[in-house]
Amino acid sequence: MSADDQDHQGLATALRQAMTDYARAIGAPPDRWDEVEARAAVARRRRMLQRGIPVVGLAAAVLAAVVTASALRSGTPQKVATGPGSSPASVPASEPAPAVSTTGTAATSPAAQLPPGYQPLWPFADAAGVKGWQDAYRAGGSQPWHLDADATALAFTTGYLGFGELNVVVRHTVAAGDAHVSVGYKVPNTTPSTAAVVHLVRFGGGTDAPWEVVGTDDTRGLSVTTPAYGAKVSSPVAVGGAITGVDESIDVRVLQQSPSRVLGNRCCLPAGGSDTPWTTTLTFQGASAPVLTIVASTGGHLQTVERFSVTAVRI
Repeated sequence: MSADDQDHQGLATALRQAMTDYARAIGAPPDRWDEVEARAAVARRRRMLQRGIPVVGLAAAVLAAVVTASALRSGTPQKVATGPGSSPASVPASEPAPAVSTTGTAATSPAAQLPPGYQPLWPFADAAGVKGWQDAYRAGGSQPWHLDADATALAFTTGYLGFGELNVVVRHTVAAGDAHVSVGYKVPNTTPSTAAVVHLVRFGGGTDAPWEVVGTDDTRGLSVTTPAYGAKVSSPVAVGGAITGVDESIDVRVLQQSPSRVLGNRCCLPAGGSDTPWTTTLTFQGASAPVLTIVASTGGHLQTVERFSVTAVRI
């Protein structure tokens, strides 16, 4: 056997052993190795007919295979590209690559927060509630309406506040993390009438941050200015604002969302005029949530509730 034959046979043996080690390291047997070896032998004999064949390429392949198999056995970190145009990241070959979140919010993200100055009125009382919903949504698409500002504003009005007649979105302005949704009711032979403009913000960041009601814009002739937004209160509490209208009757309630219940009610306060101040004292009890909703409403002309305004207080 010539020296070239011996060199090629030695390199082929080394290559086969390296590939066998590689296959054993990754837990899979060589795929049809005998057929591959037979074809390689035919090609090797054909090349041997030529004189002066370099063996550098084959030696390099053997060396690369040996290094790969050795790295797999030792757990040496390998450079793994994380995506087109990205820099390689070191990931231990003996460990699975970390999962990548497709929702825009990684599992290690900090707890969801409201923008500074806002109080969580509904539907989430705190960051834990947001996380509970996000986990359910990511797992099975639970309650997708939390990602719709219009749907959230209507559910707040008809469900939490109990104003079932106010079931129409008249208009809305929605930005990246801030929304103002006008809710109201249909008026025969005319355009729908707005009862309140519900203000919502995103609770947290990411593409699946839900909408949270934080108050109303007091622009419909009924406002609640006392107590101040976010103020700490106790029972009894003085409540007041301004109203524009004729023969109005103001109903004031204190609500909490978890558990959902009415904590106090002051009904049928006569009022009217043009931007006229109104005030009353309201007693409430049984509060357990840190943030409460004070809602004032009036109506009785076309339907029971025609306008409302809310503010947030803390206990």
